[in-house]
Amino acid sequence: MSLQTDLHNAVAQVVSDSTLLHNVIHGTSTQTVSTLGGAVSSVAKLIHDADVRINVSAEGILAQSQAQAQQALMSAELASEEADRAQQVAAKGVTSTTFVLEQVQASGNQILTDAESVLQQVVSRLQAVGIPDVLSGAHGMLLKVKSDESGYELVNTAALPRFYGFSLSSDGSELLLTQGREDVFDATSYASWMVGEGLTFSIQRNGLEMSL
Repeated sequence: MSLQTDLHNAVAQVVSDSTLLHNVIHGTSTQTVSTLGGAVSSVAKLIHDADVRINVSAEGILAQSQAQAQQALMSAELASEEADRAQQVAAKGVTSTTFVLEQVQASGNQILTDAESVLQQVVSRLQAVGIPDVLSGAHGMLLKVKSDESGYELVNTAALPRFYGFSLSSDGSELLLTQGREDVFDATSYASWMVGEGLTFSIQRNGLEMSL
């Protein structure tokens, strides 16, 4: 499997997990999200279900209280106990919802931790194959496998050769060499010019010599 494939799969996994977490947090009150570990209800659904359970319990308690009041068989102490019971049911629902939210937060933190771990693995693999991590001044250059096959190095492409232009100084006493790769040169401004790569020039016995 190539490095690019590993990177693509890692990013795709992070995006997929982030989408699942988004659906869990922002899903509707009827939505259930399918995960590798099974179906997970959205936060809104958990709160809604807990609210329904609380309301059903409270309505059941109220019905019992009304029936007991109508029958005049229950005392004020029993009504107070029933009210306490309703409060306990409500508190239990709040505790359940809080637990679910904490679990969702923990899952989100784990996803972020896993994503960071994947990115670190990708960076480590890039460094392991010797890809240069500094691109400043490398415009137009290509990656080339080193001669010892220990990694990669940046090299100039033949599609962008270096310009060499020769001209005389204003008093005619000096031969001036202008060279470059990125600038725009006007060939008519030079007495002689050429394009190439890896050329060096020297004066030998009053003559200009070029070395490749």
